[in-house]
Amino acid sequence: MNEISLARLQETLKEKQCSAALLTNPATITWLTGYAPSIQTGPSPFEGGAAIGLWWEGHFTLLLSDMESPAAQAMGITTRDYVSYTIDEPVFGFDHQAHAFKELIAPLKSFSGNIAVELNFLSASLFPTLMQAVPFDQWLIVDNDLPLLRAVKSEVELQKIRASLAIADSAQAIVKRLLQGGLSEIEVWGQLKAGLEHQVGGRLPLLADFVAGARTAEIGGLPGNYRLQAGDAVIADIVPRLDGYWGDNAATHFVGEPSESQKKIYQVVLETLEMGLEAVKPGVKARDLDSLLRQHIEAKGYPIYPHHTGHGLGTTYHEEPRIVPYNELTLQAGMVLALEPGIYLPDEGLGVRLEDVVLVTQDGCEVLTHHLNH
Repeated sequence: MNEISLARLQETLKEKQCSAALLTNPATITWLTGYAPSIQTGPSPFEGGAAIGLWWEGHFTLLLSDMESPAAQAMGITTRDYVSYTIDEPVFGFDHQAHAFKELIAPLKSFSGNIAVELNFLSASLFPTLMQAVPFDQWLIVDNDLPLLRAVKSEVELQKIRASLAIADSAQAIVKRLLQGGLSEIEVWGQLKAGLEHQVGGRLPLLADFVAGARTAEIGGLPGNYRLQAGDAVIADIVPRLDGYWGDNAATHFVGEPSESQKKIYQVVLETLEMGLEAVKPGVKARDLDSLLRQHIEAKGYPIYPHHTGHGLGTTYHEEPRIVPYNELTLQAGMVLALEPGIYLPDEGLGVRLEDVVLVTQDGCEVLTHHLNH
């Protein structure tokens, strides 16, 4: 268990006058326990669903399949298991999970207090069972509260984020070495992923925008069959997950020597990013930081990018603080956020995006990514 995360959860439960919590969001489970199941192959056909956590009377129990429980138990987490894969009977993962869930929450039938519930990730098939154990008027829905708790990172979390960001930085160096005319986007991507998995010694969940040539003006996308040509820009937005925590960075590379127009656009985006890095500090509102970068791009005579200026990073790859026009959230020391301004010119078939990740400190920020030449 992450003791700092647990303390924050308990403090919030006390403020909300809740003496129990049912946690269903995988990001919350990882934040609280450190347990991070593999996500390479998507949902398992042998399981009923993602792990579910119950905090009650000072104890935390994680409900999950017997395929996953050994990894959690090795971390010192108390588990309640259910049967997943079997050759002796039909595969009824959802039924087995439902039965185990009923047993897990059975003691709550005598519970008279309020229970904090993450409802968004609770399977509809389990909803009636929870209703029978705890009447709905005792529920306090906390799906929008816990992401704010996760926004300020503990030192344990920062160590994991730094490790993931180091992988992202390595990825940009590999991409730069691999780029050459005639290779397709997907060929470069395949070599990149193989190199990174060799580096970490195992499977590595990896997201990306990886586009070249005119596709860069479309902001992003998955690597495809487009073959690189001399003079192409290549947007590489690399997002790996290591030990349950995500890294992120973005660079725009060029195949051969960039044109003067490409150099100019690149320089404006870099200036905008650096302006943002200088502005990050406690007390700054997310929307004001967003506005600062957008206005700089516009003042240079370029169209404002249609995506967020930045976002938080942790057990998910996009979380608070969201650096967007509406967000009144104030930056705090301990938050980790990515800034990623860009310029996209469809008429010229050109796009440039650059991204750094920073830790908000007491008097500014520490840049955690080191792939760009500032």
